[in-house]
Formats: sequence, C-alpha cells, structure tokens
Amino acid sequence: MKKILITGGGGFIGTHLAERFAGKYELCLFDNFRRNSLEHAPHLLKAPGVEMRRGDILEPESIKEALKGVDCVLHLAAIAGVSSYYNEPLKTLETNILGTINVLKSMQSAGGIESLVYFSTSEVYGGEAAFVREDQPFNFGPVMDKRWTYATSKVAGENFCLRYGEASGFRTVVVRPFNIYGPRQTGEGAISNFCTAALNSKPLVVYGSGTAIRSWCYVSDMVDAVDKILHTPSVHGPFNIGNPRETQTTVGLARMVASLVPGSPVEYQEIDRMEIGVRIPDITKAAEQLGFSPKVDLPTGLSHTLEWYRTLEQRQ
Repeated sequence: MKKILITGGGGFIGTHLAERFAGKYELCLFDNFRRNSLEHAPHLLKAPGVEMRRGDILEPESIKEALKGVDCVLHLAAIAGVSSYYNEPLKTLETNILGTINVLKSMQSAGGIESLVYFSTSEVYGGEAAFVREDQPFNFGPVMDKRWTYATSKVAGENFCLRYGEASGFRTVVVRPFNIYGPRQTGEGAISNFCTAALNSKPLVVYGSGTAIRSWCYVSDMVDAVDKILHTPSVHGPFNIGNPRETQTTVGLARMVASLVPGSPVEYQEIDRMEIGVRIPDITKAAEQLGFSPKVDLPTGLSHTLEWYRTLEQRQ
C-alpha cells in the first residue's frame, strides 16, 4: 500500500479525498485547521491507516516529519477565500508561495516521492474566463487590486511545482478547480452561504448584479478527477476540473436554493470590489487524457448539500 500526504487534509476537499482513499492507501492528513472540515468527519480519524498531523506549511520541520514514508503528495494547503485576499493579502502570498516552496524543498530532501498533485485555481484565468483551455495565457488584474494576490500566488505555485518536479524527477500534475461545492464546505462560498441563510430564514444575499456566471462542480466529481490522475501515471501538467454543463448565474443559483426552502427571499447588495463576470472551463484535456466526465447535476448536488447543512443545523 502506498502512502499519500494530503496537505490541507482537514479542509473541505481534503476530507473528501481522504474518504475516497482511506483503506486504499495509508494517509497522512496535514493541516493547521484554519478551516476545519475534519470536525464534521470524525469517522476519518478512526479509519485504518489514516494519521492526522497538525502542522503548518510555513514550518519546514513539521512538513519533513509528515513526509516520512510518503510516495505521493496532494498539496491543497493554502489561504483561500475572497475575504482573505482583501483582508490578508500579504499572508495569502507568503503562505501560498513560501509554504509551497517549503513543501517542495522538503520533498526534494526526502527523496523517493513519485508524484505531486498541486491544487491551483480557476482564478488564474482572470475575470472573464469562458470555456478557457489549459494552454491559454493568463489575464488577471492589476497588482493594486488585492484580489489578485491569490491568483498570483497560485501561478507562482504552479511554476515552482512543475520546475521542482523536473529537477527532482517526480511527476507533477496541476489541477485548476472551477467552483467546487458540497457537504462540509467551511468558510465562504456562494452555495454554503445560500444554504445557511435559507435554513436560518434569512435573505439570500446576491452581491452585485447577479448576472455573474459560474460552472458548479460537485465535490465527488472533483475527487473522481484526482482518483483518475493517481491511476494514470502518464499524465502531467495542468488540468481544468469542473462541470461546464452545470452553469448558472449567481441570482439563478440563489433562486434554485430558495426553491428548496420555500419562503426564502433573495436580496441584492452592491459590491465594492471587482466583479468576476464568467468562469466556465473547457475540460477536453481531462476528458481525453483522464476519461473525466462529471456526473452530478446542479439540482442533485444542491439537494445533497442543503440536506447536509440542514442536518448540521439540527445538531447545533
């Protein structure tokens, strides 16, 4: 059995990856629990071959300990969320760039690492990204807008990961997720915000015009893509991962959630920052090289997600 280190293993996507791979591989879940989804998945801590290790990617010694015996690294640990970009821009840059370098240097020192899967972001494509391909030039905004600290950090991370892989001999795959959602999403996010508001009889707040367009990908489809990457050793480089079939405006999404909780009002608020117009991936490369095809449609995914938040509200 191979051993996988998941940095950010206590987060939203990290815990879903751990659920899929528990029992198939030994797992080390490495996290500082800034966002703690693991508290909603206590069964993972009892799963055979799963180790939880508290640490921070800005602390090289803790990474080195976590890498012992590891064959593959899934590197998710990062500061994310639009509020973080504006409120903690320097911390976002330092954590996501310097932390990633710490992970890579530690992998290089450890030796024996076969593969790295680095989680980047659709933010690298900028504010207008309709059916973007992996080989298209990036076009994000000016340095004076703090929003782009995150995209900048992830572009740097992609370059560092690819170049370290070439220098050290491990395979590097970059995934660029497009609006992943589902149960256990902690922190900010349109769907989690709408579900929580609806279940608490509060207005579903749409910021800006409500015409911003997103493609929504359920978390199990994201996990399917990573599973396929691990089982396709010939692939490398970047892959868009998302569900272009399930595309909706922000106000359309709010109305879909409101329809599941009758009586939920939708309200608009002005936005004081740049509004991202459209994000839709071209997933041809993932389809051709991985056999990736998202399965969960938006109505089904929203229903599953809302039910999870409803159960959470009942427990609290």
